[in-house]
Amino acid sequence: MPSQQLLLPNTIGEVIALTGPAGTFWGRLTPAEQAAFAAASTRSGFAAGEVIVGQGEETKQVYVVLSGHIKVIAGAAAGHGVMLAVCGPGEVLGELSAIDGEPRSATMTAIDAVDVLLLPAVRLQGLCDAHPRIGWSLLQVIARRLRETDQQRAEYGGGSTMQRVVTLLLDLSTRLGKVGVDGVHIASPFTQQELAETASTSRESMARVLRELREEGVITTGRGWFVIHRIERLRELVR
Repeated sequence: MPSQQLLLPNTIGEVIALTGPAGTFWGRLTPAEQAAFAAASTRSGFAAGEVIVGQGEETKQVYVVLSGHIKVIAGAAAGHGVMLAVCGPGEVLGELSAIDGEPRSATMTAIDAVDVLLLPAVRLQGLCDAHPRIGWSLLQVIARRLRETDQQRAEYGGGSTMQRVVTLLLDLSTRLGKVGVDGVHIASPFTQQELAETASTSRESMARVLRELREEGVITTGRGWFVIHRIERLRELVR
């Protein structure tokens, strides 16, 4: 079990404010709102590869990522899954179960060492009543994720297998890519089966597409990583 400790809001709130990018949940909050959230929360850490929340669990905590990255997979309990998100510093997770009381809809797993603020659902309503902009910021996050889900369904629900796999590679380059001298480097925390499920294809079909892209010199692949050498070529393939 991860260790937890009470936070000192005046100190922790200032530190967290530096790690919450402007577009994230945390980045939308004022320093006073961040301090109030931190005061109502505890702090918890998870090791790389540790399951933070399992799909179907009845837990109701809200998590705000302070450092590290978390992958969110739906359907993982059945032995396969679809990538929903990769969340980093400033992002909030678990808000739906905290709001509606329903079981967890996805599995959250630490990609690397993760440090989070953990807010019990029983404290969320009172916090939002006292600081309405916290609730509004949560609503903005939910709206953004609904739009992203609709877009993902549109992108992965049609087109050829090549187009769906290429769309996935472009998505991963946006979420996880780091520009190097030879292209965009992606350290993927997802299994090949999870990636194939996300692209609405079989593992074998995905392997075939990746092989064709390697032969064309568009990408290089290895166990758990990709390098996109010709990203404009990928964009041409999905037009």
